[in-house]
Amino acid sequence: MPKIKFLGSGGAFTDFRENYHNNAIVGVGSGRWVLIDCGGTAVQSMKEMRIRPWHIEALIVTHLHGDHIAGIEQLAWERFYTGDEGPGWRETTIVTPSPVYLGLRNCIEPCINEYTPRDGIARYGGFDELFFVNCPGEGVEFTFGSAKFSFHRTPHVVGPGVDKPAYGVKIWDSGGSFYYTSDTTFRPNIGDLFPDVDLIFHDCAFYPHYPGTVHTHWEELLKLPGDVRRKTVIMHHTRVPPGVDVRREGFFGAAERHSVFTSSRYGVSR
Repeated sequence: MPKIKFLGSGGAFTDFRENYHNNAIVGVGSGRWVLIDCGGTAVQSMKEMRIRPWHIEALIVTHLHGDHIAGIEQLAWERFYTGDEGPGWRETTIVTPSPVYLGLRNCIEPCINEYTPRDGIARYGGFDELFFVNCPGEGVEFTFGSAKFSFHRTPHVVGPGVDKPAYGVKIWDSGGSFYYTSDTTFRPNIGDLFPDVDLIFHDCAFYPHYPGTVHTHWEELLKLPGDVRRKTVIMHHTRVPPGVDVRREGFFGAAERHSVFTSSRYGVSR
């Protein structure tokens, strides 16, 4: 059955003493993990969970915002230059849709272009030494260990002539399935889009709704039908405000830093 561990459940502007960025890891076998997004707090959170960067089998990147990609340089360097017994020279597999890839490369390449490999001779070309990139099309299945994944375009920063590439991720195995929205504005039909999943991990903002918002807000999630709420876990909220009872409002729960969720065809458990 799929297992997802939250490195944090905070938004882009979270106070790191309170929460970490909303990134997560998915178990794909014994001691094997796939990381969903890598914000600036991801590596620190993994270390607190006793998961080292070289335990990560692949990194899934959903879109280009700092709380989702700012920690990639640290992840790559630690995988390359550290390990159980010194440098492991491990490349990092990145899986991201092609509309995200070029911007991602442009963000990271200046940071790691000059590097020193195992022969000790400094050179250029670090991106192609440190990363292997796979760009599956939208809805195309890809597999790591026991788990399967697919990307699904989601509205995040959208306006006249603007549609920032952003993707949610479906995750499943023989025991059950999840849908992980990453960042999205409200889609009232999300239950119809993913009717067969056991849990929906949905971003949720508790601050007041304003014209420039690029997230789904609590008052919008309350409009979801009861059967969809019952399988929805809120995330990206940093903290649930006092006086708000997520379960009383019919939701499955709220993700927290280092919380774990599993799913099976017979039900779900936290």
